[in-house]
This record gives sequence, C-alpha cells and structure tokens, in this order.
Amino acid sequence: MDVISFGVGLVIGAIMSVMALSIALPKRRERNEPNSRYTSNWSLSSLTNPRIVAEYLLDVDIPPGARVVVKQCKDKEKLKGLNVRYNPNVKGCFALGEDRAIILAGPFKNKEPAVITVEKNILLKLNDQFESYWNNGVIPKNL
Repeated sequence: MDVISFGVGLVIGAIMSVMALSIALPKRRERNEPNSRYTSNWSLSSLTNPRIVAEYLLDVDIPPGARVVVKQCKDKEKLKGLNVRYNPNVKGCFALGEDRAIILAGPFKNKEPAVITVEKNILLKLNDQFESYWNNGVIPKNL
C-alpha cells in the first residue's frame, strides 16, 4: 500500500509541477516574418504571374509570360516576344506577383535597391495602378 501511495503521489506531484511551470514561464511567441524587407538582391523569377511597371527599363531579364508596361527602355530587343504596352504616364518602377511585390528605388535594373512586400493593401493598390497603366497603354508597333 505504501508503494502505491508513493507512486500516486509522485505522478500527481509531477503533473502539478508541469502545470505550475506552464503558468509561470512566459510563453514563446512565434517569430513572424516582416511584411516588407529592404534588399538589393532581388529576382523577377521569384514572382508568379509577373506584372511589371517600368518608368525606365534598363538591364534586367524579363521572364516569359510577364506583362510589361514601360515608359522608356534602354534595349528594346529585350522586349521582343513579350506582352508589352507603352504608356508615357508611367511613374515609378515595380514588379508585382500573386503574393508579393518588388518596389524599386530607382530605374529597373539589376542590383537596384528595392523593397519586397507581401502587405495586402499595398499589393491591391499596386495591382490597381498596374491595371490602369495597362489599360491606358498602347501596343508598340515596332516590337
């Protein structure tokens, strides 16, 4: 009988200790990734269904299937075979995917500082901006 009492007391004591520790110790919070981050090491290949707005398009490889609205382009040969529209009212440079956007600090070129964001409100506004530029753009005749 003493052995059974000892065993039951030991189990109850262990359960009570675990409960006391779970209440007393601070809970670890899951570390969430930030909604936006700054980088100069970005790639258009990370975007699904890319939509690109470029006030100045310089040295960057455009993935096939991308829709591009451009104001000025350094090398028009890079645009051949792509779904491109010209719009003289374009302001800024950004690339938009299904779940993220790359917003460039300057012209559209490799290693240009950028902010990558997954914030829904920004994605919705950039999508509206892209659609406006796209719908008001014209298909270039010389491509």
